[in-house]
Amino acid sequence: MRKMLFLAALIGSFTVGSLFADTWNKKTKVTFSAPFQVPGASTQNGVVTLPAGTYVFRLLDSQSERHLVQVTNLRENQVLATILAVPDYRVNASSKTVMYFTERKAGAPTALKSWFYPGDNFGQRFVYPKVKAQEIAAVIKEPVPSHNVEVVEVTKYVQVPVYIQTPAKEETKYDASALAKTDTDDTSGVDGEAVAAAPTPAAAPPLPKTASNLQTLGLLGLLLVAVSFLVQRVNAQLR
Repeated sequence: MRKMLFLAALIGSFTVGSLFADTWNKKTKVTFSAPFQVPGASTQNGVVTLPAGTYVFRLLDSQSERHLVQVTNLRENQVLATILAVPDYRVNASSKTVMYFTERKAGAPTALKSWFYPGDNFGQRFVYPKVKAQEIAAVIKEPVPSHNVEVVEVTKYVQVPVYIQTPAKEETKYDASALAKTDTDDTSGVDGEAVAAAPTPAAAPPLPKTASNLQTLGLLGLLLVAVSFLVQRVNAQLR
């Protein structure tokens, strides 16, 4: 009996420890149904394009004013992106993971905008390299946080200055208030149990019908009258 109680206590300690660790670093498994982009070392505008699949998002330093988010594969043995982030805020917290996306051009992967852990009002707003931030700002007509370094290093990220790229392609100093309202009316956020579906361009509206049901019934009625006339005529000839 004592062995069973000890084993139960041991399993309980591991469970509590795991839950505490996941809460502290916000570790979350997220499944994407389409390709998406995140900031990271790359030869194309300093972004990483990842295919549809399941990934792990976790916060490396949740004690500082600015944060680093790491994206790994499902087995967590390969770091795919290290992302500089700034604090983000939403009015209503959700019990599920929420990922916000930016609008995208047709055929292009969408860029991940921000990430909120279940139950949190404060989340992580991703900081993109300047060129990509200017591109996103021009599309979504909103200010986008940016940086000017080629690679975000874990040991030096606090020293990385953050700026704001405006839709008019102007660069200003980082100001949290400039981003305060950019998520309140965002309809591209996905509220799901760690499942994120990238927004797709709107489908083309259906073509209008060229004929109504009333016209079809009218033609059918004329056809029946013609058949009835032919039957009467044949009967008259047989007599």
